[in-house]
Amino acid sequence: MKLPFSLKRRKKGDDDDDGVDLDDLDDEDEDDLDGDDDDDDENGGNAWSRMEPQRKVLIISAVAGSLVLTSVIGGAAWFLLGTDEPEATASAPKVLADGSVALPDGAQPVEAPGGSDGGGGGLSDKISQMAKGMTRERIVDGVSSSQVAIQNVGKGALSGSAGLPDPDQARIVPFAMSGAFSGIRPLPEAEPLSRVPDPALVEKLGSDRVLPVVARNGTRPMDAYARPIAEVDPAIPRIAILIRGIGLSRAASLAAIKSLPPEISLVIDPYARDPQDWVIRARLAGHEVFVGLPMESNEFPFEDAGPLGLNANVQVADNLAALDNLMSLVPGYVGFVSKYGSKFGVAEGQLRPVFETLRDRGLMFVDAGESGTGAMTRVAAELELPRASVNIKLDTVPTADEVASKLLRFGALARSQSVALAMGRAYPKTIQELQSWLVQQGPDKLRLVPVSAIADLQVIQ
Repeated sequence: MKLPFSLKRRKKGDDDDDGVDLDDLDDEDEDDLDGDDDDDDENGGNAWSRMEPQRKVLIISAVAGSLVLTSVIGGAAWFLLGTDEPEATASAPKVLADGSVALPDGAQPVEAPGGSDGGGGGLSDKISQMAKGMTRERIVDGVSSSQVAIQNVGKGALSGSAGLPDPDQARIVPFAMSGAFSGIRPLPEAEPLSRVPDPALVEKLGSDRVLPVVARNGTRPMDAYARPIAEVDPAIPRIAILIRGIGLSRAASLAAIKSLPPEISLVIDPYARDPQDWVIRARLAGHEVFVGLPMESNEFPFEDAGPLGLNANVQVADNLAALDNLMSLVPGYVGFVSKYGSKFGVAEGQLRPVFETLRDRGLMFVDAGESGTGAMTRVAAELELPRASVNIKLDTVPTADEVASKLLRFGALARSQSVALAMGRAYPKTIQELQSWLVQQGPDKLRLVPVSAIADLQVIQ
């Protein structure tokens, strides 16, 4: 045992205090003794076995806590930053030459939010059951999901039902990047059409909304807002072309407005942001405009007309109210172009009141041919609603070869029937092929006219 400091001094020669007894040491000296014993242990003794139990518990707890914290941090870093490179590369969207984006194989439609226990669960369960075993791609505006890119990805296009997202935040629409249109040359500025609306052709509603109406002198909106044309030689076949989806993609819409001849009619999509702005832009470039009329499809959810669509399962009054809402979106249009409609288009009890309203308000109707029956064109003819029907869709597959092939068929059809109507979208390849093909035709082969100029002229099949 080490001697206390005081005893060490005694041994050096201080004999006055030889009688000091270890038992008389105060507490401080005892602490010094304990400390000295620890030093002995550190120099060769077993410190852990002599350590107090409370101290051992603290040390063990600290070590275990450090290990747990390290595991948590490492796991979080792996989850957030880690990736499987082969899978990520395989699932990345591929940008095609025409500006569209091909989705990876096996892409599934976005499922509606909610479940069997939540609001709208019945609809979600039904859709989930329908989705099982699906072997076809979802169709959006007549184009498969492998041919378009998804805007607002991750948000379903099933808006309008209880518990589902806001319609404006749930659209699935094709788009193209502005760079895809860099090689498309704009045309010289055309003479703009008259300003809209004409005060004599509107019925004012509350909240600054207006509905089209026939003027007191009998002028119809479809006549006042149509692009005027010169006299047409009846010996020259007439062709009309619709470009739909205007307003969904800014780059694509501007390219169509600026790069296509003013005789081509444009269809403003009812889900476009600020549709009034697109009506103004189109008319300033000389294009007459139509508005898309979404209708319920038998192919839901592959074809979804959205919350603005006409529905065969509601009251007629509800559909007429929905039609009023569509008609009041913008002024200055010639008429409506159907979108889908394989279910609503054959429900004549629902269809007739809608067509009667369009007729009485002086508008035109174009059957896009997506219902697959021709029933809408037949009912429109019976009600004497000014009409036209699409004969050929140019870019169901939006590639240059496909569009060129469809244009050749379109020209042959026009020569055989004297009048023909084609429809496409504002895809880069569609615009480029249209520009090239129209230059080759010349006014003496085929005469390009606005869609309003072929109303009631096509043969009903």
